[in-house]
Order: sequence, then structure tokens, then C-alpha cells
Amino acid sequence: MNLCKCHHVPSKGVFIKQNTYYWEYVIDGVAVIDENDNKLIFDDITFLWYFTKLINELK
Repeated sequence: MNLCKCHHVPSKGVFIKQNTYYWEYVIDGVAVIDENDNKLIFDDITFLWYFTKLINELK
């Protein structure tokens, strides 16, 4: 899993601006785990509108 930081709050899911979240690539786009541990799928462009990928990757 990788880390990203929320810079705009999406309309779906529970996210807090400036918090970090886990994300991973999936077939339909990018899956992000929100504050309630729900996995939400965003297409690539939408993901980048709301989140910034962080350099630190967790293995």
C-alpha cells in the first residue's frame, strides 16, 4: 500500500483535509481507504484532484 494526502475533500467517503490515507492501484482506477476503513474507487484523474501521492511507500 502507498500513502497519499488529501488536499480537497471528495463528496464520497469520509476524508479529512491534510490527513494521509492508504491507496493502491486497482483495475478500475485507484482505491483509497477512508476514515471508516471503507475502500473507495476513484478514476486516475479524480484521485489526483483530491489526493497527492506521497514518496514513502509501505511494503
